[in-house]
Amino acid sequence: MAPVTPPTAPTLPFFCDPSELPAPLPTLDEIVAADQTFPGNVDHTLAYQQVARVKDKFVVKYGVSPFASENEGHALLLLAKYPSVSIPVPRLYAMYREGDRLFLIMEYKEGTQLSTAWDSLSEHDKLDIVGQLRDIFTQVRQIPSPGIFSNVTGGPLRHRFYLSVDPTPELNGPFQHERDFSMAMARRSRENWESNGYKPWTAEFLERHLPTALAGHPSVFTHDDLQRKNILVSQDVVVSADSANGGRWRVTAVVDWEGAGWYPSYWEYASMFIDFVWDDDWPEKFEGIVEPCPLEAGLLRFVRQDLDY
Repeated sequence: MAPVTPPTAPTLPFFCDPSELPAPLPTLDEIVAADQTFPGNVDHTLAYQQVARVKDKFVVKYGVSPFASENEGHALLLLAKYPSVSIPVPRLYAMYREGDRLFLIMEYKEGTQLSTAWDSLSEHDKLDIVGQLRDIFTQVRQIPSPGIFSNVTGGPLRHRFYLSVDPTPELNGPFQHERDFSMAMARRSRENWESNGYKPWTAEFLERHLPTALAGHPSVFTHDDLQRKNILVSQDVVVSADSANGGRWRVTAVVDWEGAGWYPSYWEYASMFIDFVWDDDWPEKFEGIVEPCPLEAGLLRFVRQDLDY
């Protein structure tokens, strides 16, 4: 398939057609006063980002950069351009700025975080959910790619390996070639070690080997944070006495697309592998959602060890 042009970022403020709203958009006062925090909020970012349920119809994510990002809104708008595929994500109703804060107003999706439900699920239910997620991400990966490695709209990547205080294209992207994408991790390693006064031995290893070891992968649309907490599931109402476990579990939404973008095809698997805890069967089941890339994942885990510590 020929590369396509990255989607154009809409000029802010963005508001959907009012006829698509389930209710009038919440006001700024209503958003700030909301006291129901949406599951998945991370304690250490509370001072910089809030995620709240408002008026039982909306989820509002708001905060200052880089904790709140337009990239998530652009991801939801991109996914909405493919109504013929079945990718359960919240609809974006509005995205705008008030002072130094970005506001994303999204559809509220019912469901329990898969991280909460997982331990109580039967093996049959787990495999069923994995199958649903495999179908979802098969469709995600079929979205036409621009052939580059970038955020949703062709700008810098948001994964932590590529973030820096001072934006630098060689470190953050966008990257025209996979070699440049790989070398950016080696450059980040060199920058870290040299800034602390150390000889960059691991950086030199990465510079020698990443471009060839991580090569030959197409650019595909990637969620980049496919943890269980970002997957919502719900259980169907029992329709008969024979219904097992109260009815079938369904994936109702995949949320938190703020890091989404165009990454090498191994990235969805490998970027989750590097943070696996290996205390239950999730790493095994994850191999049924996206194609496992153990060689790339193992090398990326070494990169994580170097960059995160």
